[in-house]
Amino acid sequence: MSERRRVTWQALVGALLIMVLTACETGTPPVPPPSATEVPRAFTVGTTDAITATDPAAITDAASSTVAYNVFQRLTTVAPDSQAAKVDAARECKFDAPTVYVCTLLEGLVFHNGHALTSSDVQFSIERALRLDVAGTSTSLLSSLRRIETPDPLTVRFILSRVDTQFVWGLASPAASIVDEELYDPDAIRPVGESIIGSGPFRVSFHDPEQLQLARNPTYKGRSGAGVDGLVLRHFATSAELESAMLEHDVDVVWRGLGAAAVTRLQRQVEASDQDLTETGFAQVVLPGARVHQLMWRPESPNRQNEALRKVVAFALQEDRISESLLPDGIPGRVPTFPVGVTGATPSPSPQRIQLSLAYDPTAPDAADRANQLRSRLENTGLSVRLVQATPARTAEADLLLLDRKAWTSAAIAWLQPYLDDPVQPGPVTTELNKVRSSADPAVVDPALAAIQEYAAEDLVVLPMTQTDEVVFVAQGWLMDPTLLAPGHQLALWGLRRA
Repeated sequence: MSERRRVTWQALVGALLIMVLTACETGTPPVPPPSATEVPRAFTVGTTDAITATDPAAITDAASSTVAYNVFQRLTTVAPDSQAAKVDAARECKFDAPTVYVCTLLEGLVFHNGHALTSSDVQFSIERALRLDVAGTSTSLLSSLRRIETPDPLTVRFILSRVDTQFVWGLASPAASIVDEELYDPDAIRPVGESIIGSGPFRVSFHDPEQLQLARNPTYKGRSGAGVDGLVLRHFATSAELESAMLEHDVDVVWRGLGAAAVTRLQRQVEASDQDLTETGFAQVVLPGARVHQLMWRPESPNRQNEALRKVVAFALQEDRISESLLPDGIPGRVPTFPVGVTGATPSPSPQRIQLSLAYDPTAPDAADRANQLRSRLENTGLSVRLVQATPARTAEADLLLLDRKAWTSAAIAWLQPYLDDPVQPGPVTTELNKVRSSADPAVVDPALAAIQEYAAEDLVVLPMTQTDEVVFVAQGWLMDPTLLAPGHQLALWGLRRA
């Protein structure tokens, strides 16, 4: 190195050193080196709900139904507070005869992988769901189906075994979601880790236990087009983590997951705000009566057969019970059949202490507190109750299941399904159910629904508990249309858009 270059280099180093020292002495930080441009955070929906199934034929809970309703299509759909089904993947659906229901598909339907969606895929999907017949799914809503005919690629003919005015509601449920027959196994549930291919408004970009990344489906044809180009449905383990994400502005929408205390705090902030916002800029969207809790005896439980024990459990819940029917407020045909409040003497199940197990889903808001309260009530009657965690609760091998329910649709038989699938008195219940299915006349349907609710109050295998509002928080700059939800008030991502 030449002397001149050495001197120049030394002078440069010395100058830099003086600049650094000067900065340290004056408290002014040195200028940071240039960094790469930060990638904007994707539009994010936060929830504690956990997706445990991605195959529509295996979906038994509201959290997993988010996949079915947003990624897949069905022939029909229905608004959550409506009693009128509308077409979705179909151009038209109608009864050609009392037991023949015909749907004509929209032209040019394609799956996310580019495969054409035809009547053959519809037939494959529904027959597959009925063949797999996973307990707790919506397949029983399609039980009147005898066979399916597909005379051409756009026509689907459903031949029913009996008159069934409720069949169209079954076609709007997750089990009737249309899957690609070239991709899905006709005899096995598709594992969660495999690709999720539908034809709905959103396609899946990535999925793991922590998040579901979705992008707008550019080829979608149907009633529920996406309002955003993409989003992330992010799972949080606890209410505290979800509330912290709101404070840090790491989420744009909070769908379920916040505990009662957190919701109350945020609602008080909204009430105190001139702009009806929380301190961190979230508006609230209230879904009246959309959260329903029920307690269900697992059909396989040997203790379920003990009528005296069922009466003890039902009596123990009366003090805390708000709902008087398995049909929530607002559902046509609802009649009060379950007592509320403490009346009469506590029945005794047995001279010996009976051991029961109670399952709850820890991802549901306040589920642990509710389960412990139930245990306390039951043990005050002389029972012993062991709590079990399972997601969803239906998967647990427990005697009792605490359900945070959303029915597949707003139809009465969808709300009654857990009872109708396993009634203690199947004969008379089936007689009344056939009346409901065979007529659209309220003079026939309403008395039959009332009779079913009376039988449910006698059998005591599914018990109503509470019905409360669901509260969603939405950040400034975004909107959630409460009328654009899935058929049973499940999360419909197509209802989200910029303000």
